[in-house]
Amino acid sequence: MTGRLIGVGVGPGDPGLLTLNAVAAIEAAPVIAYLSAEGAASLARTIVAAHLRPDHEERLLEAPMRAEPEIVAAFYDAAAASITVDLEAGRDVALLCLGDPLLYGSFVYILDRLRPRFAFTVVPGIMSFGAAASRLGRVLARRRDSYAILSSLLPEDRLEALIAASDAVAILKVGQRLPRIKAILARQGLLETAVLVAWVGWPEERIVPLTEWPDDQTAPYFALVLAGPRA
Repeated sequence: MTGRLIGVGVGPGDPGLLTLNAVAAIEAAPVIAYLSAEGAASLARTIVAAHLRPDHEERLLEAPMRAEPEIVAAFYDAAAASITVDLEAGRDVALLCLGDPLLYGSFVYILDRLRPRFAFTVVPGIMSFGAAASRLGRVLARRRDSYAILSSLLPEDRLEALIAASDAVAILKVGQRLPRIKAILARQGLLETAVLVAWVGWPEERIVPLTEWPDDQTAPYFALVLAGPRA
């Protein structure tokens, strides 16, 4: 009998935002897998460290910081192959995922490769934009509002069109694309409503009006922008 792949959403950073289901899944799984940037500590593991035991078998999957499609695909092929060894041996694998496993996360690429062969479960996690809104007491959407969750990696024309079609937005994975985000929001009349939240739930957390973020300072990759609603 083969093992089960379990995608465990661990939230955006604060260990207190782990769900009871996430903790139960981690405690029950014999194998805990997690990704990190090559040469760096795993953020997901840091969040759940208090729930790891000496008898857990840990699997570190180091992702190369390269954008070439063939390199990215090769990494996910290798990661899926590594997890396959445990699953074929009958061991369940809890794969830790920042935020929610199914929203802009690496888990989906591993799931794509393994779902035809193995049973899987997904444990949802609190998403960064929800945590950021809660920190601010900021209403995301009311009864008839439209709300868009967008990646800054979208082509600029598509990103602007989606922002224009929405009452309010969350823009994730900001990083070095902040200047174009500011320009789009200014054209859409949303710049004055926008807030940048970096590292929500981490000790490095920073929350500032977007107009106050220096133009010459790159935002962290794990930063997001909340903008809207429109007047």
